Amino acid sequence: AVVSTQSTGVEGQVGEEEREVNEGFRCIAHGEYGDAYQHFSRAVNQNPRNTVAAINGAVCLLYMGRLGDSILQFEGALKTTLHPTLLFNLVSLYELKTAASTTKKYQLLDMVTSKTDWEAFPFEFLRL
Repeated sequence: AVVSTQSTGVEGQVGEEEREVNEGFRCIAHGEYGDAYQHFSRAVNQNPRNTVAAINGAVCLLYMGRLGDSILQFEGALKTTLHPTLLFNLVSLYELKTAASTTKKYQLLDMVTSKTDWEAFPFEFLRL
């Protein structure tokens, strides 16, 4: 899933947030996960609803062997936006981290359902 970042609105120019995301992707391509994480973090600091930066920052943490921090990043991102990719990745990390992943999944489902009404509930989340 792709969530666009904010641009300056001027053709040929990109905003700082988008520049940070692009630089993060460049760093990932070169295997520089620590640097990529820093770029994605700066983009999230500029726009906490930037799901692309939040997801990729959490993935960088995972690639650096920081599973617990990656989970915390995904959980933090869910406080600002509900996104199927965030949920899917978080559930996958719960399964990697603990034998009690079913309990964590139910807690996550409770949190998701408490944030939205059933008429507007995105049922694709139930695949978890």
